[in-house]
Amino acid sequence: MKNNLFDNFPTISDKEWKLKVQAELKGLDYNETLVWGTREDINVKPLYTKNDIVYDQIQPLPRKAKDWKIISRFTENPNQDDSFLYGYILDSNQVLEHNFANYIDLFIKVNPTLEDTIETVQKVAKLPNLKYLDFDPFGYYAQNGMWPNETKIKTVEQIKSILGFDGFDKSIAIQADVYQNAGATHIQQIAVAIAHAVEYIETFGTEITPKIYFKFAVGSNFFFEISKIRAFRFLWKLIADKYSVDENVFVFVENSERNKSKLDIYNNVIRSSIEANSAILGSADAIYIHSYDSLNQSTDFGEEIAAKQQLLLKRESFMDQYTDPVAGSFYIESITNQMAEKALEIFKTIQNYGGFLKCLENETIQDLIYNSDKKEKADFESNELNLIGVNKFRNPNDVIDNQYKKRIKKDALFVPIVPTRLAEKIENN
Repeated sequence: MKNNLFDNFPTISDKEWKLKVQAELKGLDYNETLVWGTREDINVKPLYTKNDIVYDQIQPLPRKAKDWKIISRFTENPNQDDSFLYGYILDSNQVLEHNFANYIDLFIKVNPTLEDTIETVQKVAKLPNLKYLDFDPFGYYAQNGMWPNETKIKTVEQIKSILGFDGFDKSIAIQADVYQNAGATHIQQIAVAIAHAVEYIETFGTEITPKIYFKFAVGSNFFFEISKIRAFRFLWKLIADKYSVDENVFVFVENSERNKSKLDIYNNVIRSSIEANSAILGSADAIYIHSYDSLNQSTDFGEEIAAKQQLLLKRESFMDQYTDPVAGSFYIESITNQMAEKALEIFKTIQNYGGFLKCLENETIQDLIYNSDKKEKADFESNELNLIGVNKFRNPNDVIDNQYKKRIKKDALFVPIVPTRLAEKIENN
């Protein structure tokens, strides 16, 4: 019988390892020196072992496919290369004005406030492509503090009309990317996204579930973003079981704008590459990367680079060859379980307070997100959180024109959830 290679190395217990480390610290406190806390109240340790996870609680991801859809923004440039793309992001007018190869999926932004929204969607439904509507009136309510069609009753009728059109694989996009870009923690993003979707199910019945998909944004906290998407899938399975519907869910991921800057813009390529990597490992079904220059005015070159960042990860890093490569990682499984448990508690709190819409109107959800937002911005301003080229290693010759946002006053029913970027204040100084 051959000896196992690992039999040649002595093992030590977690306690023995910690005692050895404590001795090496020469009086420094182990928890204060080596354990770091997060806005999620998760303490990250320097070492994870099999004792940090319960194997009986680990479940394989519901998603089975190894591949993901590479999505790009449609630029209307006739030379745009779609030979390696699965789909385009575009608005409804662009869909009706151009012809697309049948193999191209279309992710179509729909403005619920326009008078001809229903007629436009009806026309789009007749196209032969696989189509996903980026249509979320409840999300509009969260982001603007008012109903897109003046009242909830009119908005619900509009949703019913659009759900009645055949020809769309998915009709409702849960725009959870907004929560990330507004400063929510990973756990809050999961909880609010699920509450957001459950509001649709409670309003329209379980028949709407197959028409729902989720849009998430991922930032540069690599392992936490992987765990976020995994934890979401595990929790959604619980929701699906509760409503006796199919547990499979389509997850569309784009990179965050929260940590991007107009300063030293080529750093955005590095940030978005890391984010695409975490989205893949987290099991995204489709991924869209914003161009590095999107905060100025996105160029065709920038869009091509963004799409080919994913192509490199697929063709040269072979990341489409594995179904779930991080499964069993002591660290990721531990973080995933903690996120799922904490997100479930927040979700229950939202439901106990009346659900997603009620918690927007009494500003329970806003209190969660904006408290997290303030903490993250405080860390950024104190340089505990760094963005290379912005608040650390800034190029003194990198100057941008001050472009202040025009604030539009609206008679909102409550404080809306508004995305902001960490670098905005520095850029405008």
